[in-house]
Amino acid sequence: MRHLADQNQLERRRLLQLAREYRQQGYTVTLYPSSEELPPALADCALDLIAKSASKTVVVEVRTRENLTLNGSEDLRTLTKRVQQVPGWEFELVVTNPRKHAS
Repeated sequence: MRHLADQNQLERRRLLQLAREYRQQGYTVTLYPSSEELPPALADCALDLIAKSASKTVVVEVRTRENLTLNGSEDLRTLTKRVQQVPGWEFELVVTNPRKHAS
């Protein structure tokens, strides 16, 4: 399980980095938004981050390459379609990779 914990920690660090970057660009950022903070089409989705500006909202999902493979991409296709149904909302998938350690 250690490997999975490392992946989750890597995803969390990247998510916090993205939150900082969006805030620096003037977005209002919400990590792990609740259903009340989402439009009805996305209310039952567990999202990593939403970043709102005056003109658009970006939904961000962060996955390690391993989690992307493990969890499959069907959920991401479904989420992408649902986000596209909401005017002014965009979907961004960020894939991060663990650093290779020398043996």
